Amino acid sequence: MLLPEIVVSDIVISRSCTPKHISRMAKEVGLLSDEVELYGISKAKVLLSTLTRLKDQPDGKYVVVTGITPTPLGEGKSTTTIGLAQAIGAHLDINVFACVRQPSQGPTFGIKGNLFFSS
Repeated sequence: MLLPEIVVSDIVISRSCTPKHISRMAKEVGLLSDEVELYGISKAKVLLSTLTRLKDQPDGKYVVVTGITPTPLGEGKSTTTIGLAQAIGAHLDINVFACVRQPSQGPTFGIKGNLFFSS
């Protein structure tokens, strides 16, 4: 494998891009303006009431990427997730969304640490 002499950092790559306005993206995927609660130009929440309008649409697919060992260049779960999303979207010509950060489940469920038991 040939490694590049200079590896550009993630922050340099991210700052070289202009993010698409979230309201434009919401419109492109078929969300109505009153179904999206904007938080600036790059973040939004989709209202749960949207499910009522879309109840007859087929459910999407959910893929989880976990527990891989990073490559020598530091490519791990986040890079794999984005790569999968881009490849699936391009190959199948469909809208694809990726979530690369999720909160620790301990605080989410009101317990300390990362261990979660279910009965």
